[in-house]
Amino acid sequence: MGNLAEERRNRYPAFLKWLRIAYLTVLAGLVIWAVIRYRTEVADLIAGARPAWLVLSLISSLGMIGWGAWFWTHCLTMLGSRPGLWEVTLVTARSLPARYIPGSVWFAVGRVGLLRARGLPLGSLSVTAGLEIVMSLGVALACGAAISGAAGVFPGGYWWVAGLVIALIAGAAPPLGGRVLRWAAARRGWDLRLTWSGYLRLMGITLGFWAWSAMTFLFYARAFPADDRFGNIAVAGAFLLTWGLSFLAPFAPQGIGVFEVSLALALGGEGVAGMAVVWGGYRIIIGTRDILTAGLAEWITSRREIRTARTGREQGGGNER
Repeated sequence: MGNLAEERRNRYPAFLKWLRIAYLTVLAGLVIWAVIRYRTEVADLIAGARPAWLVLSLISSLGMIGWGAWFWTHCLTMLGSRPGLWEVTLVTARSLPARYIPGSVWFAVGRVGLLRARGLPLGSLSVTAGLEIVMSLGVALACGAAISGAAGVFPGGYWWVAGLVIALIAGAAPPLGGRVLRWAAARRGWDLRLTWSGYLRLMGITLGFWAWSAMTFLFYARAFPADDRFGNIAVAGAFLLTWGLSFLAPFAPQGIGVFEVSLALALGGEGVAGMAVVWGGYRIIIGTRDILTAGLAEWITSRREIRTARTGREQGGGNER
């Protein structure tokens, strides 16, 4: 019985891997088909594009790295570690390529590994990674649904989302989430606690991160005159909601495909294929940011390690003399 359960567990990741490969293959074919089939519509949508807004979106996307690093720095400090914000920012930038590994957790796992190598405790790092995923997903879905409902985009209005917000607050707050955290940590021999002040600060940082992310996407959307028909509030709400929903699709790395189609549907459903292709261009902005910042962070880290090694050799030589 135990062997059968273990065999099923081993088979599941392989099944998910092949499912993702099949999904990406089909998606690539659909994108090529959509570009060819709706080339006139896509050309009309991107006609008169404003490059300045695309550049502004790229520059603004750098701030998202800082918000994420701030969350990790504050959470680790609350849990007893005291990493520097600059150090965590470098690690965050170096971990960006992990976002493109199939699965939604590898970006967090990458930061855990790099910070663990620098001596930070595994318990605090694991809790920080878990809190970031849960709080980020909850805030994106709750705020996206509320804003979309208020803008009249989401069916049923926005009052129903009060239950989602309450569930988020109750699930992650110290009375419930804090107790679960202490219980899980105690099983591994860790002494970790979630305080109200720390929780509220983390919630504030998470809200700031998603507000900045929505602003960055709005800059991208404003690069295309065809998107002027959509109001800022409607675009921001639909972005938050659909980005959060796409995170829940394990077969779609970074929610690719799911986000673009969902966003096009949420904003009206007309010309979905063409709009999805245009929205997909936002990933080029984020991909460019990831390549540039990851490369720069690796260069800074390697130069620092070279200087540290050189200083160590010089001090060792001086001691020998």
